[in-house]
Amino acid sequence: MYSSGNPTNIANPIKDASVRVDIKTSSGRLTLFETTLCEKISWERIEARTSLDPLGYLTAYNDNDIQLICCQSDASRLWHVPPVVQARFMKSLRSNMDITFSWEFTRDRPKGKEVVKYDLTIQEQDLPTSYEVARVFNGTSNSFPVYNIYPRYFRVTGSGDVRSLEQSVELVSGDLVLNRGDLEWWSFYDLDISDSHGCGKFPGPMAIIVSEETPQGIIGETLSKFSIWGLYITFVLAVGRFIRLQCSDLRMRIPFENLPSCDRLMAICEDIYAARAEGELEVEEILYWTLVKIYRSPHMLLEYTQAE
Repeated sequence: MYSSGNPTNIANPIKDASVRVDIKTSSGRLTLFETTLCEKISWERIEARTSLDPLGYLTAYNDNDIQLICCQSDASRLWHVPPVVQARFMKSLRSNMDITFSWEFTRDRPKGKEVVKYDLTIQEQDLPTSYEVARVFNGTSNSFPVYNIYPRYFRVTGSGDVRSLEQSVELVSGDLVLNRGDLEWWSFYDLDISDSHGCGKFPGPMAIIVSEETPQGIIGETLSKFSIWGLYITFVLAVGRFIRLQCSDLRMRIPFENLPSCDRLMAICEDIYAARAEGELEVEEILYWTLVKIYRSPHMLLEYTQAE
């Protein structure tokens, strides 16, 4: 059964990626920056691999499973928040403020978990001050910095979980810029990227993703979607129990299903029915105990069921 399922691992690259930055206070939440324009670059096509991975975090992984995600620095949506709403929002900045950075990745497998998300709430010591954010909202400034926003290296597991690469400690810092004019939109500029990092001179959010291979076939889909416990419950407990019920106590069915000829036994059963119908209860009881005696004795049972 396992071999017929063909659970061979195959590549499962990132097909789509998007980025979002939200700011939240007691008054609610606003989306500052959001882009779905992210380019997926295969690791084999990158010439500056040494500068992207100077500490050798990725040497333990297959090159086919590694991708560089380069997102546009300008948001793909305009900033349409009315001034009166911004004014009300600024009043709540002093009480409490959280900034959340979100990555969203889409793959072909596992089924039911094609889209995975990684959210990171920035630590309080790395947040801009409420004064810096308020200055951008009221128009006296165009940008504010945010530090240690998200890890540079990610690992998307075969089961559909997003984790930072265990051995890496590098975190990305950036500037959030509000572009003003007839149309307004936010931009995000990565402060830690140089020209040799493969995403251009002024890149937006950038990450290096290790998308682990996933098994294919029926067994593979079960493993990737429900893990090894799902495989155990499905096949060992459910299917295995059904097969066991079908095959258990086969020896008890031999006297009923595997005898050469049961014509004599059937004749006794018919006589019992006829005696009961005629009211001959003594005859019925004699025939009944005769049948019981035959079934209690394997020798008599074999004698009575021999083919003529």
